[in-house]
Amino acid sequence: MKISSLICEYNPFHNGHKYMIEKMRENGSDIIIACMSGNFTQRGDFAVFDKYSRTRTALENGIDLVIELPVTYACATAEKFAFGGVYTLNSVGCTDDIYFGSECGDIDSLKETADILQSPELSDKIKYHLSLGQTFAKARENAVAEISEISADILKSPNNILGIEYIKALNKLNSPISPKTIQRIGSEHDSTITTQNFASASLIRQMIYENNTDYFNYIPQKNIPEIHQLSKLETAFLYKLRTMSIEDFANLPDISEGLENRLYSAVKNACSIEEILQTVKTKRYTLARLRRILLHAFLNISRKDCDILPQYIKILGFSKNGKKILRIMRDTATIPVIMRYSDVKKLSPTAQYLYEIENRCDDIYALSSETPSKCGNNMTSNIIIL
Repeated sequence: MKISSLICEYNPFHNGHKYMIEKMRENGSDIIIACMSGNFTQRGDFAVFDKYSRTRTALENGIDLVIELPVTYACATAEKFAFGGVYTLNSVGCTDDIYFGSECGDIDSLKETADILQSPELSDKIKYHLSLGQTFAKARENAVAEISEISADILKSPNNILGIEYIKALNKLNSPISPKTIQRIGSEHDSTITTQNFASASLIRQMIYENNTDYFNYIPQKNIPEIHQLSKLETAFLYKLRTMSIEDFANLPDISEGLENRLYSAVKNACSIEEILQTVKTKRYTLARLRRILLHAFLNISRKDCDILPQYIKILGFSKNGKKILRIMRDTATIPVIMRYSDVKKLSPTAQYLYEIENRCDDIYALSSETPSKCGNNMTSNIIIL
C-alpha cells in the first residue's frame, strides 16, 4: 500500500487541486494524506471557508485523511510553512512520498536547487546582495546564479520556491519521505486570467467576496459554506495594534532591522490595515511579510510561540480508506494523535499551550462571518467522517 501526502491550504479547494489528486492516483497513490492549514493562511489572511468545510470538500474529492497544520506554521514564511508541514507529515511515521505542484515539473532541478540553497557558501552571497538594497528574493536569485549553473528563473515561480522548501525540510529532518512533483496546468499563481475550467485561488476568492457566481466554474463544490473575511474585524484589528508597544512589535515573528519602529509609527497614524501596509512596505519589507506580521500581532502569536515544533497531529477528517491509516498511526506516529478534546488532557504542558493558541485563534476566526459563532469550535467540532 502506497501512502502519499501533500501540504495544502485549499483556500478554497479548486479544480487544479482535484487535478493534482487525480494525477497522484494515476502515479500509484493508494492513500493520500493532506496536511492542511486551519483557519489562517500563509499570505497572512483568514481562510475564506472554515477548516471543517474545507476538510469535507477535500475528502469528497479524493483525499483520505486531513490533518491540521498548526497556526504557528500556517501563517509563516514559505520556509517555515514548508518545515511545519513536512515535520507533521514525517511525524505520521508511515508516509512514502510527498507531492507538490511546481511550474517546472522537474524534481531533479528542484532537488539540485535545494542543495545549493543549503550550501554554506550561499549565505554570504545573499548577505552581500541584501547589502545592496535588493529584496531577499532577488538577492537569493543573484547569489544562486553566481555559484551555480542552475537557472535563477526556477526561483521566480512561487510553487517552485515552495517545492524547494519542502525538499530542504526533508533534507534537514533526514526524512525517508520521497519528494515528487506534478507540473501545474491552467492559471498561474495569483493570476487574474482563467484557463478553461482552471482559475487561481486568489481570483476565485475575489469572485466569492464579490458574489460573482462565475467561481462555480472553477471549484468542484456547489454548496458554499459561510464566507469569512478579515475585513469583518478590521476595527478590532486596529484596536489591538493601537494598544501594542514597540517592544510588543519587536517580539513578533519575522521582525528585524528596526521594523518594529516603522510599524509602531504607522499604526499610530493609519486608519486602516491597508494604510499601514502601504506606509511600511519597501523593497525589503514585502506586503506578504507585513500581512503575516500584522496577523501574528492580532492573534497574539509571539516569536517564541513560532519556535516550538509541532507537538501533536490533529485529525480534521477521514474517509473509509483513511481509517486504515489511523490504525497504522497508532504504531508509527512519533507525536500524539488528537481525535477528540479529551486527548488534549494527556498532552505535555507545551503541547497543551499550543492547543490553547489554536483555540484562541479559532475563537477570533468565529467572529469573521456574517453570523458570528460562539467560542470553542476547535474543542467541540466533530471530525468530518465520509
